[in-house]
Amino acid sequence: MKSQNTASSFAQRTQAAFRAAWVVIVLVISCSSPSRAATSNFSARLEQTHYHGWKVYRLSNGLISLYVAPEIGGRAIQLQLGDQHYFFVNHYLAGKILPESENNLKAGWANYGGDKVWPAPEGWMNNHQWPSIPYYILDGSPFQSEVVKNTPQEVAVRVTSPPDPRTGVQFVRTFEVKAGTTRVTVKEVMRNISQRRIRWGIWDVLQNDASDPSNPSQPNRHLYVYIPINPHSMFPRGFYNPYGDVRNPSYHAIDHRRVLRVHYHYQVGKVATDSNAGWFAIENAEKHLALIESFRYFPGRKYPDNASVESWNDGPGTISRGPYFQTLPNNLEKTPYFLETEVLSPFATLSPGQHYEFTLHWSAARALNPIRKARWAGVISKPLRGETSGSNVTLTGDFGVFFPGTLQAVFYSAMGQELAHDTLQAVDPRHTVRLDKTVPLPADTFRVSVRVLDPKGQNRGDLGNFIFHR
Repeated sequence: MKSQNTASSFAQRTQAAFRAAWVVIVLVISCSSPSRAATSNFSARLEQTHYHGWKVYRLSNGLISLYVAPEIGGRAIQLQLGDQHYFFVNHYLAGKILPESENNLKAGWANYGGDKVWPAPEGWMNNHQWPSIPYYILDGSPFQSEVVKNTPQEVAVRVTSPPDPRTGVQFVRTFEVKAGTTRVTVKEVMRNISQRRIRWGIWDVLQNDASDPSNPSQPNRHLYVYIPINPHSMFPRGFYNPYGDVRNPSYHAIDHRRVLRVHYHYQVGKVATDSNAGWFAIENAEKHLALIESFRYFPGRKYPDNASVESWNDGPGTISRGPYFQTLPNNLEKTPYFLETEVLSPFATLSPGQHYEFTLHWSAARALNPIRKARWAGVISKPLRGETSGSNVTLTGDFGVFFPGTLQAVFYSAMGQELAHDTLQAVDPRHTVRLDKTVPLPADTFRVSVRVLDPKGQNRGDLGNFIFHR
């Protein structure tokens, strides 16, 4: 018995020593090999959990977390970068799943928040317009759900609405999160489930949280949207106001009328634009949180409202809906702080059984205000500059990135020959990128570009290009 106890004690000590040694090995590997650690930390993951009382799928990768709630209209209820959230969530309805008897024209709209999809255009004059919310089938009913991909490289969840006889539409949405990036892909399919021809656009509606991060009882006075204006816009100002006072202080053309800036004010209003850039940015300047919505623009195609992008200020006031007037009260329970950013697809004419697909992306980053440009790798707040001094150059710029890794400067001759490259600094989407680095300037340099390399050394795209004038 004594030998057995001694052997058991020796085995326990050996196992404990082995575990301790393994912890040390793991820590050494994590500290000495950031690429390997980053690859492991930013793998995709899918789990079923709860968010504010709702059953949700959580799609994450160590950078972002997307919460999809099938039981409340198949919406993405929240997107987070680290522990920072973007979407408005109605805490008055947290955890509730209201039946149609409590989500209709008489009872009122159950606005849970988050992101959802509707048919466009909105209107009340004929059967080719959608009469808007409350609209239980497409906005508030339980959607079917299924996991379509679950690997360390990518996770995806699909939600499917009930068929809607009135519009003839059934929506199918697939949310995809990949390893090592903050970009979320949202694939939206509109099916014709009727026995007639239908014509609608896909209308993605995202409600951004517009409350003050420091005092949620007040509106966020540092919330902006930047939308590139179509230089060949059909609208004299590059945009128009479908609803609300045209003097609403939220809407201004800036940067020599190249950009529409929406500055959130707690006053009802809507703006629409035929932007052809394929992206726009939402910026919470107080927290340096940027969200880029990107999509494909189809020139020459007809769009609902003649617009590819729209934005709605939720706030008090009275607006004309055509056949009636709508008054939104100055009451946070009924008129909470949120700012909608809306992407519209072109019209699709579908015969029975046909479908149409439209894809958009959300890309999250920490970045400084204002957002001037969006690229595949990230956003530009202050463009890349180079200041030479003897045989050195100081590179400066402010950016946000969608991939963790490193910034690399690449120097080129006038003939495009790569002369040299320099690693500048580590980058992470959860932190703003302020570049101020002095490096050697190779002889015969004509231009320099700065790109993002992921932990595997793959080029994820450039953030700037600077030409030296000598």
